[in-house]
Amino acid sequence: MGTVDLSALRRAVAAIDGKDTQRDGSCHSVFTLGFAEADRAFANGLRRGALHEIFAAAPGDTGAAMGFALALALRAADAARPVVWLEEDVAAGESGGIYPPGLAALGIDPRRFLVVRCPSARDVLRGAADALEVAGIGAVVIAPWGAPKCLDLTASRRLHLAAQAAGVPALLLRHGGAPEGSAALTRWRIAAAPSRSSGARAPGLPAFDAALSRNRSGTTGHWIMEWNIDENIFKPVEAFSGTVVPAPSHGPAAARKSMAQSG
Repeated sequence: MGTVDLSALRRAVAAIDGKDTQRDGSCHSVFTLGFAEADRAFANGLRRGALHEIFAAAPGDTGAAMGFALALALRAADAARPVVWLEEDVAAGESGGIYPPGLAALGIDPRRFLVVRCPSARDVLRGAADALEVAGIGAVVIAPWGAPKCLDLTASRRLHLAAQAAGVPALLLRHGGAPEGSAALTRWRIAAAPSRSSGARAPGLPAFDAALSRNRSGTTGHWIMEWNIDENIFKPVEAFSGTVVPAPSHGPAAARKSMAQSG
């Protein structure tokens, strides 16, 4: 598709939000992460009406970058407002698409998400511009693949201005891309971080190694944070108790296990 079906999108947004699609000014101009140490990097909070970039630190961190983008969208959006996720078909094929049970595991109601898949990066950008014109949306996540020529400085400025006019955050998730010239207000580099088990060998909360390398409204920084799925906020990761003994990367698996247990 070349553009988003705006009539259909407006109907879907109204069905989720339970309101008409007129802008009611209920969204504040800024939002926070909920993690005081990281929030101090922003003079008055993260601006909603702006473009924010999110990169994976390495190819294996793509899932972490997606999870961070989802959590950031949830922090930015009013509790009742939907989030529009626009992705290029190849991005879903290469790094995986939105999985509703996974959203629920992050504490996100899958019914709040409207997923739009596009055949090309150009269509993703056009669709994002259209989505930002629809009142009632809480956040727009934009996920093209790689480094398409159409995603240049001019295109990023257009997205930033559209987000500014709408008062809605545009989160540019750079699947397989590298940092370059951009009008983005912030730029995040995300890697997966170890999580603390909640007990009985159960998985812990999602944890992120988050580096803020650009911040046009404050300072940069680097934090290890976890996403609290009950409170929908970022929190610092508490220090692990006990001693962690690294296992060697060579030798048979049985020997590595034995060494780890002896520590």
